[in-house]
Amino acid sequence: MSQNPFLVGTLEQPTIVVRTGQDQQNPHIGLLTIDEWTVKCAIGRNGLVEPQLKREGDGKTPHGRYPLRYGFYDPAVFGDEPRSFDFPFLPKPENYRWVEDVDSPFYNQLVFETDETQASRRGEWLFDLIIPVGWNDALPDARGGSAIFMHSARPDFSGTSGCVVVAHEHLMELARRVRPGMVIDIASVDGPQTTLAPLVATPSTAIEAVTFHGLKPGPRLIVTGSVHGNEPCGPYAITRLISEFRSGQRSLECGAVTFVPVVNGLAFRNNTRVGDRNFNRNLSESAIPQDNEDRVANIICPLLRAHDVLIDLHSFSSDGPPLALMGPRNNDGTLEPFAHQEAEEKLAKALGLPIIIHGWLPAHEKALKQKREAGVTEGLSSLHAIGTTEYMRFAGGYGVTVECGQHLDPNGPQVGYDCVVNGMAALGLISAQPAVAQPSWVLEISDAILADHKDDRLLKQFAAGEKVEKGKIIGKRADGSDIVMPYSGAVLFAGITAPLHTELCFLCKPSDRLHT
Repeated sequence: MSQNPFLVGTLEQPTIVVRTGQDQQNPHIGLLTIDEWTVKCAIGRNGLVEPQLKREGDGKTPHGRYPLRYGFYDPAVFGDEPRSFDFPFLPKPENYRWVEDVDSPFYNQLVFETDETQASRRGEWLFDLIIPVGWNDALPDARGGSAIFMHSARPDFSGTSGCVVVAHEHLMELARRVRPGMVIDIASVDGPQTTLAPLVATPSTAIEAVTFHGLKPGPRLIVTGSVHGNEPCGPYAITRLISEFRSGQRSLECGAVTFVPVVNGLAFRNNTRVGDRNFNRNLSESAIPQDNEDRVANIICPLLRAHDVLIDLHSFSSDGPPLALMGPRNNDGTLEPFAHQEAEEKLAKALGLPIIIHGWLPAHEKALKQKREAGVTEGLSSLHAIGTTEYMRFAGGYGVTVECGQHLDPNGPQVGYDCVVNGMAALGLISAQPAVAQPSWVLEISDAILADHKDDRLLKQFAAGEKVEKGKIIGKRADGSDIVMPYSGAVLFAGITAPLHTELCFLCKPSDRLHT
């Protein structure tokens, strides 16, 4: 029997090889190979993902090697021939469900439907023959991804929710060729060889930090992702960069770069903004940690202090273009003393984003004053506004927050990737030519609009950084009065409603920074 051309299978462990990435315009399209037989296939609509980053509903296929244990077929379509194949195929049940409810005790398991009023599951063309892939199934981890099968592709070979698919006319040949003990090896065409994945996809209780050191002195950069767990662009961009450095596609000329793909693992696995609370507020170390974010901060804060520069990758819930947030001008004041204005502005410009914003801490202080004047007495600490970049500046470094667009924007990971590459080039860490800095619209966060009543509301969901002209009505108070834009500028961090005495939005004025 011949070996498959990728040299990842042996006679003892026969392997189905899936490789994607040959077509840059359709990265979900690939080739499936068993021995000398190769056919077109497709994977998740959003491409491949590191196994530890796989989440329910992300439309991604975890790369790696996974066992194949059994399969089902529709006897009305294929007769009983699959029962004679080497691989254990069984007739597909009349009624069944594969549980994708993350709160169910049967998550990622096959259950038989006992409700006889339910329609038969036979006759489903896409699932005439299925082979479950052994992902997250021995002891399923809730939200770790479910129902990854091999089955029939749609006629247009569109991307799946994570499954591996081939043309319907190839299902029977696939079934004939699959053998007991076979594994499926899924990777990009230029990806490294992988080992068999563990049967239990347990969420990590550790924070992964990967550092590359140049042999010459230079800046020490740290790049962070998923400070908030529902912002996937950072992890996807960062793991791509780690892979490039490890494979030799990129090399570090000087200094050091540390990549932290997932800062807040609990929030990331749950696909929620926070674990127990907002990590990017009141960031500091805790002698006696009380919650998940305290424990994470005790790891991240020392890492930040050990570096000179931070690029923190985020995304936002509303629509809007990518943007960067930077710190203040040089000053020796008490709110945010700073001495690296020139270096931080150079970094912010080098990222190549259309909008650059500053003024977060002063605007937050103005909002606190408004709340005090409204009679609020709790939760008014200036420290509440301290996140990763503010902490970095207090520690003597500098940094930029990158908002890569809306959370689920398919371009978000590429935006994050490009920003980090541009940033490393501008810092001299890599030999890539720095991107030509494009003129950016520079804004200063100047004012907050608070909800004076629970029924106060904005007229619409404003996009991040959306332009608004002076005199434009942007909302309505509960008493019917208008909320009017006091100057031409933009709206930021907006929601349609907000709890009493909290921010409906922030208002931004055009700034003269970066224009000289």
